[in-house]
Amino acid sequence: MIDVLQAGIQTTVQDGGRPGYLSRGIPPAGAQDYYALALGNLLVGNSLTPPPLSREPPGDAGLEMLLRGPTLRFERDTVIALTGADMAPALDGQPMPMFEAVPVKAGATLALGYVKRGARGYLAIAGGIDVPLYLNSRATYIRGSQGGLGGRALKAGDRLSLGTPRASSGRVAGRKLPDDLAPWPERPNEIHVVLGPQDFMFTPEGVETFLGVEWKLSPVSDRMGMRLIGPKLALHERPAYLVRDAGSGPTDIVDDVIPIGGIQVPGGIEPIVMGVENPTAGGYAKIATVITNDLGKMGQLVPGAMLRFKAIGANQAREIGLAQWRALKAAEATMRAGA
Repeated sequence: MIDVLQAGIQTTVQDGGRPGYLSRGIPPAGAQDYYALALGNLLVGNSLTPPPLSREPPGDAGLEMLLRGPTLRFERDTVIALTGADMAPALDGQPMPMFEAVPVKAGATLALGYVKRGARGYLAIAGGIDVPLYLNSRATYIRGSQGGLGGRALKAGDRLSLGTPRASSGRVAGRKLPDDLAPWPERPNEIHVVLGPQDFMFTPEGVETFLGVEWKLSPVSDRMGMRLIGPKLALHERPAYLVRDAGSGPTDIVDDVIPIGGIQVPGGIEPIVMGVENPTAGGYAKIATVITNDLGKMGQLVPGAMLRFKAIGANQAREIGLAQWRALKAAEATMRAGA
């Protein structure tokens, strides 16, 4: 068991999420930065966290911690790994390394503070966090009060059960990341997008502005959507049929599916990047869609951070995603073989 002494700002149980329920209005949820949680699970010998909407199993559950982490007391010996944002972790008062499998003794206390880099930290624990499955996942969908521990963020006094580790502590303790798995992106403020599905509603100048300026992340951002502050984007004149069928707003469309990472632009201002708790459908034009691999980058930006978008093709986005997943699976196979 783990005792939650202090809960942090927003600490939730997350895994790879629950794809397949968008038709019921249920987004996948799961880790906003799947790669960070996957690295932690890799280090402690757990099942890997897959990308959002993957057909892979959701992997073992860990904790996602926003801006300020919790204080936790462990009731049994285990092995843990911290990835993602640096929250100045201390284990029994001593600095704890990140991106490394660290043994923890029963009775030890882990304290995490405010972020020094990034926005979301992840804690993986050997065996994973054992909360009830909801639609085949342990992920917390905060806005829907589903999954995780009672469908909510943790609070002081909570107790978390742990699953059975897949490997002995002696085998995983001290593991570090292989050199080909970078713990942090090389360009954390460059976000790759595929234009569309409604980029045609914006003028060439509007698209050029979208790709050419720096955007600021608004404090009005969460796991559902991350709002951006910047210039207004120019749009083509609306055809009469769209005014008739969708409304008179400059970016109103007939409601359609919103992809995770879709960038809605209500009224042509303040684009919103949809996160892992995105609404499943909506009626605003989406100028572009953030690629799966860069959803984690978006999740690691703090309010006020500046970012730029870079357009790539759908095939290139797919190859980037496959390459990252293959690298994780290859590292998993190597570690399980004891190399």
